Amino acid sequence: MSDKPLSVAISALIDNNKILLIKRIKGDYVGFWSLPGGKIEKNEHLSQAAVREIEEESGIKSEFKEHLGFVSEHLVENGQVAQHFLLHLCKLNPLSTEAYEQREGKLAWFDLEDLEQFEDQIIPSDYLMIQKMVKDKEKNYYDCVIEKNGEEHILKKFE
Repeated sequence: MSDKPLSVAISALIDNNKILLIKRIKGDYVGFWSLPGGKIEKNEHLSQAAVREIEEESGIKSEFKEHLGFVSEHLVENGQVAQHFLLHLCKLNPLSTEAYEQREGKLAWFDLEDLEQFEDQIIPSDYLMIQKMVKDKEKNYYDCVIEKNGEEHILKKFE
């Protein structure tokens, strides 16, 4: 656990009403589907980080379109904030759609209209970001709290 928040660029890579998700094999949400993304490096802007992370995690080249919103997320374990993520959701347009599996986990395209059936397999905050910021086009700021209890992740706040 770092004593500073972790700034993360996460991406909504959308093609033909489908969104690219990755099944995490490391980090705080192992086994969950999530929006691809990662740390913003010291020498890059948010837009550059979003494009770089998509290419690193999927092999897909893309272009930055817009910043969709921001989430301040606390991951709580044993009553303490274990991690504080500053999540910047970016919309990217893919320049290709041929994804190949990388070291971060399995990749798959999900139809935005059928996402509800996978809700329990997606990181709770990622699911709500897709619903509110991508589908409903609510550009906003959200405070989020997720409580981790063993392997279970319970959404306590997203407002």
